[in-house]
Amino acid sequence: MKKKLSEEEYNLTYAALKLIENLFQQGKIKKHVFRNILNEYSDRIDISAFKCYT
Repeated sequence: MKKKLSEEEYNLTYAALKLIENLFQQGKIKKHVFRNILNEYSDRIDISAFKCYT
């Protein structure tokens, strides 16, 4: 079971995922890699704000 994030950890993780999303949009990483990263955090972060996730 994964631990619940504090508000500060949530904000830092969300910001890091947004930066990774930017890399995806620039074509630096592939869609499946970005989707796998999002899936790792889907139980702790609201990933509905990310464009790739469908």
